[in-house]
Amino acid sequence: MASKFLPSRLPLPLNSPRFHRLPSTNKTMIPIASFSSSSPSASSVDNSVRKQEEEEEEELQEKVAQALTYHHQTKHGFANYARGPRGLDWANQPNPFRRYISAPLLPLLHFPTDRPIVAVTDDAPFSGNLHPTEAYLIAPPIQSISDSPFVAHYAPKEHSLELRATIPSGFFPNFFPDNSFLIGISSIFWREAWKYGERAFRYCNHDVGHAIGAIAMASATLGWDVKLLDGFGYKDLEKLMGLQFFPDFKIPSRPIKGKFPEIEFEHPDCLILVFPNGSNPFDVNYKELSSVVNEFTNLEWKGRSNSLSKEHICWDIIYRTAEAVKKPLTIQKGEFLVDQFKSSGICSENSYKGFTIREVVRKRRSAVDMDGVTVMDRQTFYQILLHCLPSGKGEKHRRQSTLPFRALSWDAEVHAAIFVHRVIGLPKGLYFLVRNEDHLEELKMATRSEFKWEKPEGCPDDLPLYELASSDCRELAKRLSCHQDIASDGCFSLGMVAHFEPTLSEKGAWMYPRLFWETGVLGQVLYLEAHAVGISATGIGCFFDDPVHELLGFRGSKFQSLYHFTVGGPVLDKRIMSLPAYPGPSIDA
Repeated sequence: MASKFLPSRLPLPLNSPRFHRLPSTNKTMIPIASFSSSSPSASSVDNSVRKQEEEEEEELQEKVAQALTYHHQTKHGFANYARGPRGLDWANQPNPFRRYISAPLLPLLHFPTDRPIVAVTDDAPFSGNLHPTEAYLIAPPIQSISDSPFVAHYAPKEHSLELRATIPSGFFPNFFPDNSFLIGISSIFWREAWKYGERAFRYCNHDVGHAIGAIAMASATLGWDVKLLDGFGYKDLEKLMGLQFFPDFKIPSRPIKGKFPEIEFEHPDCLILVFPNGSNPFDVNYKELSSVVNEFTNLEWKGRSNSLSKEHICWDIIYRTAEAVKKPLTIQKGEFLVDQFKSSGICSENSYKGFTIREVVRKRRSAVDMDGVTVMDRQTFYQILLHCLPSGKGEKHRRQSTLPFRALSWDAEVHAAIFVHRVIGLPKGLYFLVRNEDHLEELKMATRSEFKWEKPEGCPDDLPLYELASSDCRELAKRLSCHQDIASDGCFSLGMVAHFEPTLSEKGAWMYPRLFWETGVLGQVLYLEAHAVGISATGIGCFFDDPVHELLGFRGSKFQSLYHFTVGGPVLDKRIMSLPAYPGPSIDA
């Protein structure tokens, strides 16, 4: 396999041009004013409108070009890795906890696993945190927390809410269903860039996806449904979460090191509506919402953000790309569709070990090593993949309506190229899971002509899994994932392949981070599925991008690999301890 599909030496990808000229799209993100042709100056008005359209189109294409430039510049290759620090500057390791100093701290209850809900006790489970992700709660009045609707930052180390502001009493009843609330997600790029350099923007957005998946699963177990409020623009999210007060950051022209406290700002990523399961469809008027949120700037915001590091390295391309992929407000009014819950296909429920969802979530850990011995039976493998599909049992897979993918607002754009290593009843080899069946013929045309594209033996009818080539891929999978044994020592590993440049060209540069969000949600499913069947999993952010594409036969940027994963029997390292939260540094660096 390695000699046939992966030459020992591959030409390195050419340096991508600064701007890629993409085909014109009929979709524009900014509404254009219309004028009557009966006007005396109709010709000049038409020319003005046409010029405005051309300028807006050029601006949209330049933003897409910046996303493509970032993506190609931050690829790892056999001969060179993406730019990053040449070692870890431990003296400037960022504080893992963002705090708002002097904001009122509102303690939350813990949920002990073996008895009814009570106040936190010494033996109650502790909360961790997600790097580099921050969370905000925007909610109506909640008994024992606040008598007024509010915006609060979640402080995971203290398992408390930091009250940032109270908001107008009519905000929730005027716009959202009863008993609903909002969760905002933001990223601090520096907390990831400190370790990973330029590639950190990718990893930040993987983590946003993991957070979306976790919120969707937790909400469902408590009787709620979730949906991204993706009509909001970047500026709306910034004002809603109280993030507009961070100082402006002037992006340098090259990577530089120094004291840049403004680099620790939070980038608002997304807003999630959490509402009662079974709610009727309701209207969301983003134009009116944006107008109300615009007034949040005038609220009394409490607390000052803490300092995370004394010195920094600014990887300029991260911030230039983050600027390019900011989503504008999508002005739309109409019914907010609430999809009926769709259940995933079932072929082997007895694969699961009888854990509750709470036990699976709380005990979930990323594997640090795989044993190279554990095997999985074919039906368990198929069952895991059925839960990775977006559209539910008996549906043509495209629309995302199963848990937790139903939180996303777009049709599935991410597929999986799978290396099967130790699945009883399946030949070792390369397989492909098609998560949007509208892409099937396009994928066949884009991949190597010698691939089989055949359904494997015993594969359920509603599982679009295809065998591409039979061979022992363990060494190949290891090489492609930066020579890491963990990619070859599990039951299977995979690369998440996105329908890439066409999606950005059609919808806009703001879809770039969203493709990574989708991989993060899919990764969250793999984490939970692995633990539910009694094994483990871990994400792999380090892989050789273009050699993966060469293996599959992809040319250009139509399809790109964005995230790798591995599932198998973990090696438990007794040196790794679970401690109450984190000792951590003081509030300020």
